[in-house]
Amino acid sequence: MRAIPALTVSMPRWRAGALRVPATAVWLAGLTLLALALRLFWVFYTDTTPLGGDPHWYYVVGANLAKGYGFVATRNELNEIIAPGKPTAYWPPGYPFALAAAFKLFGISNTHAQVMNALLGACAIPFVYVLGSALFDRRAGLASAALYATFPSAIVWTPVLFPEPLFVLLFLAALCLVVVPPKTERAWLAVAGFGLLTGMAALTRGEGLLLLPVAAVYWLARSGWRLALRNTAIAVVLAVATIAPWTIRNAVELRAFIPISTNSASVLRIGHSPDAQGYTDWTTDIVGGFGMEESHFRPDWEARGYREYTRRAIAYAFGHPQRELELSGLKIYHVYRSDAGMMSWLTTLDSTPLKPEGLQDALWYLLTYSYYVLLFAAILSVPVWLRRDPRRLLLASLFLFWTAFHVVFTGDVRYHLPLLPFFAIAAFGTASLAIDRVAVRGRANKTG
Repeated sequence: MRAIPALTVSMPRWRAGALRVPATAVWLAGLTLLALALRLFWVFYTDTTPLGGDPHWYYVVGANLAKGYGFVATRNELNEIIAPGKPTAYWPPGYPFALAAAFKLFGISNTHAQVMNALLGACAIPFVYVLGSALFDRRAGLASAALYATFPSAIVWTPVLFPEPLFVLLFLAALCLVVVPPKTERAWLAVAGFGLLTGMAALTRGEGLLLLPVAAVYWLARSGWRLALRNTAIAVVLAVATIAPWTIRNAVELRAFIPISTNSASVLRIGHSPDAQGYTDWTTDIVGGFGMEESHFRPDWEARGYREYTRRAIAYAFGHPQRELELSGLKIYHVYRSDAGMMSWLTTLDSTPLKPEGLQDALWYLLTYSYYVLLFAAILSVPVWLRRDPRRLLLASLFLFWTAFHVVFTGDVRYHLPLLPFFAIAAFGTASLAIDRVAVRGRANKTG
């Protein structure tokens, strides 16, 4: 397999006295700072506060952790509040713990949380370059990093307290350890690091578990089944070891076997029920006197809902095969449609419209058209993914497993955000290959 071009490979260098800095490093630093500046500008320009739903829950639980109350939630008549409360495991713990660290260092503030999102988003830029360079070439890596640094969707969602910025960073970093292993007899350390990051990604969003089959396919295509089996075993052990303390905590606090979060059962039921429409919305299920939107109000309700929603979802899926086929198509549509449909989160559930007048409509068009141009560019590159090359198979398996995951659960416009860097890599990588082929043919024609 071709090794990734190192940042120090003979390239033009920028000089400042005796200091010699590779040109690629200068470009990456500039792109990272540009990404940070754009995200910070948008954070301070908008007035987005978490009034409800996932962002509010993450904020409150993160604040409770920072105050020493523990991973708990309590409610008033409307919503969760920052106060001592009862243990919860409704959403994954990774992002609340990250928020708690920021709150502990700088104080509990929505702005501090948004600035953390901006930093996490900017830190992803070098990893986009590394992956693009490893899977294709340096030109594709830089172009992909530049696009992700400035891409509207990646910037616009920064002020909303969803875990995507943290998840994308962990996901990219984990795959970098797969495609760029150290050239030593201690290469297994990279595999162990990958397993650790996989566990951390799974504790942030459930899709983090997809890293394991994606890496296994890559290792199998690159090195054969023996090394693939060994590496996969190491990664699984480290991922499980990373997740296990949280699972034990849930068993103690909620008295149930909940590997990561109880919300996973709710989402499974949302995707497989008479109410299912292919996107995230509460069902009309009543379990023990409480509805799904109330299931996270009490620990015993969480545990009971987790078991019952899982059972009902599986029973519905096997009992309605024709309906399941229809729902699969709807889920795929909702995963890959424009995320402009999430504008209400950006405007705090429509309570604080963006200013000046007209910006909100203009932003809707910008998000829609930029996303579909990138998506279709990536789709046009599909023939390149299907070649018998482990680097290309990594992209193919990633998109396949990602789609299958959401067919099993449900779709939502937000769920494609972590794929944006990979769309860029696929599109620019294919374009770079096409440029090289044209150049080769041109030289052949001249010499012929």
